[in-house]
Amino acid sequence: MKKALLFAFIFMAAINVKAQNGTKFFSLRGGWVAKNAFTGTLSLDVSTKYFNQNEIYAEYYQNYKNHDLKTVMGGFVLKPVMFRNGNTALRFRLGAGLGSTTRKFVAAPQVGLEYAQSIGKGFDLLIINRNQVLFWGDKTDKWRIGLEAGIRIPIN
Repeated sequence: MKKALLFAFIFMAAINVKAQNGTKFFSLRGGWVAKNAFTGTLSLDVSTKYFNQNEIYAEYYQNYKNHDLKTVMGGFVLKPVMFRNGNTALRFRLGAGLGSTTRKFVAAPQVGLEYAQSIGKGFDLLIINRNQVLFWGDKTDKWRIGLEAGIRIPIN
């Protein structure tokens, strides 16, 4: 009887093990965009199977030479894992965002890479390459190739 109860307990515990599936993170990042701009991003990351992630983000973009070029955008990014070893993960980023400048509606598909290094207790340091092309925006600001650094904080 004891063996049956022990087996039932182990079986029930194994059903609830998710290997980070469903883990949620809040991240805060900032960075530089090629030529003359900076960006700040807030995001919610949700882990899926096999350490892949989905990201919902809000981004602020500011050109520091031409202060009229500002963009506020929100979007979604799929992040499948390309490489993972211990506390390090390299993810491919594929997504899109919608938003506006001070005058126009804009859309921006994006691709890039994300390097995440775990620093303990679920916290990650992030280095992100984000490449965007802006539709319906200012022609001088069409291509955005940027580098961001930040931290990801576990929620649950």
